[in-house]
Amino acid sequence: MMTTEDRIILKEFTGRVHERFSDARIWAFGSRARGEATWESDFDMFIVLSAVDQKIDRWIRDIAWEVGFENDRIITTVLLDKVQFEHGPMSESTIVENILREGISA
Repeated sequence: MMTTEDRIILKEFTGRVHERFSDARIWAFGSRARGEATWESDFDMFIVLSAVDQKIDRWIRDIAWEVGFENDRIITTVLLDKVQFEHGPMSESTIVENILREGISA
């Protein structure tokens, strides 16, 4: 189970992303979502937006850095657009399958 502190960080990250992209779908996944994290574990976030380009990708990574820095976490992001998520090769990948099965939707 995810710690209370990590839930607060997830909420903060999600809130900042939703300020700009209200339709963003966000999941936390990996060891922090499973509650198996150690002090050195990163915090994995999976984000799906209607469209993605370099500028948006950079903006998301900047938010991850800011929220992570403020909370003593390294936040890593996986970012896909809706078409890639629903119909592209990633839609059949094991990482997406695992995120949907084990991830925590924000």
